[in-house]
Amino acid sequence: MVQVVLVLTALISAQLTLQNAFRQEIPIWDSYKGFSIEDKGFSIGMKTKSIRLTALEIVKWILVVLIVVFLVHSFTGNRISKADFDTVWDAVTADADMSKMQEGSNQMIRRLYGLDPARFDGIRLYYPKTNMGAEEILLVRLKDTGDQEMVRSAMESRKKTQMNNFNGYGTYQYAMLEKSIISIRGNYALFVSADKAGEIGQEFENAL
Repeated sequence: MVQVVLVLTALISAQLTLQNAFRQEIPIWDSYKGFSIEDKGFSIGMKTKSIRLTALEIVKWILVVLIVVFLVHSFTGNRISKADFDTVWDAVTADADMSKMQEGSNQMIRRLYGLDPARFDGIRLYYPKTNMGAEEILLVRLKDTGDQEMVRSAMESRKKTQMNNFNGYGTYQYAMLEKSIISIRGNYALFVSADKAGEIGQEFENAL
């Protein structure tokens, strides 16, 4: 909510600044001069037309669009889901090839992500069975949405580490990690690196 207020304040401030700076009119279509066509004694005349929009009006519409987009993103992104953790997990893994992954213990979660499982309502990790694998899924249900950025940072750090590991020789794995998904939706967070990461990410959002 604080972020929403700050952004709205910034947008309003920008509008006021531009309102003072641009009070002149911008001609969009100026002096479309008429012409006449004579055919069998008939004359058709096109009168001069002029259409003008002010810079202030343009700015106002841009600001309105930006505000609407921001508010929609903010409120949908922070909606608290009542979906059961196991139900969301089943939806996420339905299209994933789990044969290439193994379940990670709480200790492994701490090691790979630096996250304390006790801090969350639910957390489950499946990570590569071998060092040559890049398939990985981490699902988290947050107790406090204030932990969103902490979880996002942990996921991004893990992704960066894996990309560095495969950079230069693991072309297939590197490409998979490039297309991996980090999605934070209210009290749920997902990191998925897989062949069908996009589809899995969509199933995640549908399950919330």
